[in-house]
Amino acid sequence: MSIPKISVNNPVLANMLMIIIIAFGLYAWINLPRELTPEIALQSVTVTTLYPGASPEEVEKLISAPIEDAIEENVNKINLMLSNSSEGRSIISVDFEEMSDRDFDKELENLRTAVDQVNDLPEEILDDPKVQELDVSSGFPMLTIVVGGNISEKQMRDVAENLKDEILDIKNIASVQIAGFREREIWVEVDPDRLQAYQLPIAAVITALGASNLNLPAGTMELGNTEFMVRTMGEFANPDTIKDTIIAVQPTGTPLRLSDVATVSDTYEDARTLSRINGKPSISLSVQKKSEGNTIALVAKLRELVEKRRGDLPEGTELTAVNDYSVILKERLGILETNAFFGLVLVVLMLLLFIGWRNAVFAALGIPVAFMATFWFMSIAGYSLSGVSLFGLILVVGIVVDDAIVVIENTYRHIEAGASPKVAAIRGAEEVGWPVLAASLTTICAFGPLMFMSGVSGQFMRVVPVMAILVLIASLFEVFVILPAHVSEWGKAKHREGRSRFDRLRTRSQDAFTASIRVVGFLTWFGMFFDFIRSRYVRILKTTIRYRYAFVASVLLIGLFACVGAFFVLDKELFPGEDFPQFYVKAEMPPSYGMQETTAVVAQIEEAAKKLPSSEIAAIVSNVGVHTPTSGLLEGVTYGSNFGEVIIELTPKQERTRGVDEIIASMRAETATISGIEQLNYITQEGGPPSGQDVEVKVKGPRFEELGKLSDVLKGALHQMDGVYDIRDDFRTGKSEVRIYLKPEKAHQYGLTTFQIAQTVRTAIEGAKATTYREADEAIDIIVKYKEDTLKNLTALNNLLIATPTGAIVPLKDVADIIEEKGYSDIRRFDGERAITVSASVDRQKTTPFKVNQALIGTFANMETLYPGYQLDFRGLFDEIRNSFAELWKLFIVGLLLIYVVLGAQFKSFIQPIIIMFAVPFGMIGAMVGLLLSNATLSIVAMFGIVALSGIVVNDSIVLIDFINKYRENGHNKWYAILKGGSVRLRPIILTSLTTIIGLIPMAVGLGGKSPIWMPMAYTIIFGLALATTMTLFVMPALYAITTDLRSLVLKNPEARFQTVSDEDLLGAAVPADD
Repeated sequence: MSIPKISVNNPVLANMLMIIIIAFGLYAWINLPRELTPEIALQSVTVTTLYPGASPEEVEKLISAPIEDAIEENVNKINLMLSNSSEGRSIISVDFEEMSDRDFDKELENLRTAVDQVNDLPEEILDDPKVQELDVSSGFPMLTIVVGGNISEKQMRDVAENLKDEILDIKNIASVQIAGFREREIWVEVDPDRLQAYQLPIAAVITALGASNLNLPAGTMELGNTEFMVRTMGEFANPDTIKDTIIAVQPTGTPLRLSDVATVSDTYEDARTLSRINGKPSISLSVQKKSEGNTIALVAKLRELVEKRRGDLPEGTELTAVNDYSVILKERLGILETNAFFGLVLVVLMLLLFIGWRNAVFAALGIPVAFMATFWFMSIAGYSLSGVSLFGLILVVGIVVDDAIVVIENTYRHIEAGASPKVAAIRGAEEVGWPVLAASLTTICAFGPLMFMSGVSGQFMRVVPVMAILVLIASLFEVFVILPAHVSEWGKAKHREGRSRFDRLRTRSQDAFTASIRVVGFLTWFGMFFDFIRSRYVRILKTTIRYRYAFVASVLLIGLFACVGAFFVLDKELFPGEDFPQFYVKAEMPPSYGMQETTAVVAQIEEAAKKLPSSEIAAIVSNVGVHTPTSGLLEGVTYGSNFGEVIIELTPKQERTRGVDEIIASMRAETATISGIEQLNYITQEGGPPSGQDVEVKVKGPRFEELGKLSDVLKGALHQMDGVYDIRDDFRTGKSEVRIYLKPEKAHQYGLTTFQIAQTVRTAIEGAKATTYREADEAIDIIVKYKEDTLKNLTALNNLLIATPTGAIVPLKDVADIIEEKGYSDIRRFDGERAITVSASVDRQKTTPFKVNQALIGTFANMETLYPGYQLDFRGLFDEIRNSFAELWKLFIVGLLLIYVVLGAQFKSFIQPIIIMFAVPFGMIGAMVGLLLSNATLSIVAMFGIVALSGIVVNDSIVLIDFINKYRENGHNKWYAILKGGSVRLRPIILTSLTTIIGLIPMAVGLGGKSPIWMPMAYTIIFGLALATTMTLFVMPALYAITTDLRSLVLKNPEARFQTVSDEDLLGAAVPADD
């Protein structure tokens, strides 16, 4: 028994299944997490090591290079490895080839092991190297809560810590990152003159503090019948007792206490970064959620917590919530949901016009069933309702009714021939069952390979084909399991005799409704108009068949030139930009600038931002001493006292009159006159996933001097190009360095090593941890160093006392030469080689990143000859475009092969699938021309549309060729079969194409709000399907006739070979469509 027969014979079961699907799907939809983009597993790792006070060259030599070598030797499947060795910090970024989660976990464990096995790292590093796995959400906290105001730093810290604890108690909160927060420290600042007077080295102070601050267990002992634990108690009771520590005994026997040579202060660590909001010092808490968390609901809870805590805070405290990701999320999802609603309404109206209200209801009912089934699966599989998944649903809102239309059309053809609704429902579904299944399978075959696209872009877009396939599968279930039951129960029979009173009453009410619509006369007029279209179509089809060779050749030739021409004319990009309400101003000052000077410059940038209209600015957040990543998966964080950035959060787009680009242009004029800035860059958020900078060229080679010259040549070439701005490189001459070179003979005479001398110098300047003081649950480091401004000149450094192993004290100048030299600000390596990255931004109103990079490749084509041993490696956006487009073309071919296999199985032919697949190039032509006409770019999103289009456009051809074959099998000649098949299938072909097109029109025109990232995909399918449908109606019949000619030639049938079609033949074939 067939599935439609089971459905018709058991309508209660069919309706129960429908109710269950809708109920569970609705519940899933309500509870699905909302995200702007799907979760992306980057399979990238950073290894961070802190080595305070070390120069970039020392960090490179002692930390970065050894760890890189260990990773390279022990870890497989590395795509690329970058390192940045800056003052006191090493950051190594490793990007892996795409692999399964299981394989990645294995390689990640190998990397951790390799890093742990590096045993020759300096002892002075603050902690073991930190290995951290990256994910795309790490750059996008859903909300940042800022604590500031006219309160002390201690009060600010207490508020921030308490707030952090409360936030972490909220369900589905993953982490809270604090910025501008200084750890508490106890400083022991030694007076070098007093140390010299007592002939003590600074190491003696460190040793004494460590030896005094102990609670040491001594075991157990029995006293009588009782066993006691024995402990020696010596830990500092409070910070005030530290100054009384005995550090030595004078020859007179008098103890020398710490207070005799040093001052003790309860303070905070030196600020390496500063955080500010609206120009005032602050501490910020960036909140990230777990993958299963709902951003909109969690942000609402966080804002509720902020409002609740405002009344409990110390007077003068300011608590502000900024960078609210839920605002962007609600806006983007709202646009997509509105466009989906309009698309659904237009599809239903289109069905109403073509097949009447009853059939329109039957067909449209498949949409909520298919969508709810998809939501149910999304909930089970752990998907979120993101902007990407929502677009996947919008994409198929018109396609999902196509199979229902075909089944309903065929069912009512049987009803009109006199069959009962039950019999017609079974026959109608069974007759077109295989063509409908094949049509859905071809669309699935086109979408299917897209799920296997690799890279970040592939992961970002992967959910689109997943959603489309799920909806199509659910739609097939609805068409064959639920729809036949509905048609058999509520379908309108041609003959009314013998029906119950209820049936007659129901029919009268339905007829009354239809009559009320026809009062306007529109449906009647539309039916007459379509009959006119059908007659004109048959007349034109006769002409194309008569001149089939010239017609097909002309169409193919024109199409080929149009497609190729459009492809080369269209600008290429990865993802179209969107108006995100946020941008970064990144400033870099001379290497000699300290935190104070950099803060002054950042304050001037803040003032420039404050001059913007208040209606455009929501908040101004600043960071000093750091550049946070904004683009590029492995860009990483850059630290330095000469770095500063201002993050400007704008009001929602509907509340301001200017876009982000216009606001940036006006602010550039304000910041152009600020002195002390070496580089100033404006950076906006990208529309898609992080993909790198517009221009990002890595210059690789052995010597920095040559790398610097080559990067200057590269920047010069960029300066000559129109539309290229913010041209920069990451090569920096560092701060002036005082380098200490050991006198080997003198040092050996005193028994001193380089390490001993370096450790003493480091302790004097940077300080050294002597021990840890514990207060409640807080562990506070006790840092010993020379008092501030002691080593304010080279003379003081020369006279620094060094303790020898024999206990003697010698000045530094006796065992080392001290020379002032120039070093590097940071040293960057790419795949084990030193590298300088040249980057730039591109004004897309004048040119595109793709064109700029191509021009550079042409300019430096003879690179190997001019600069032997040096290479240019083009990365960033250009590299992602090249890789993504190349892979999409491969997946496109795979999809075509799968479609061919499905069609071959359906038609049991090697030739007819080729005829049907001729619709694919016409779809591509229409898509390319559509992008040109709409002034859009050929983006990765548009390419997805073109690949998916290959499965959509063949659906009309499948049903058309299937009907032609059936008429041939019934004994009709090919001319009758071609014209009859075209005439009968004209309305379903037009309707199925129009529903798909109409469903996407709101997205294409921005009826519910514009979404620039998704609009190109709508253009490709609308224009591609429109042209492919037109060609299906005329080119496919002509190609069918040509293949029969060729078949006759191969079979040597002279009378049928290339036969001329007479008017009599064609007139004889022009039977009524409903015959």
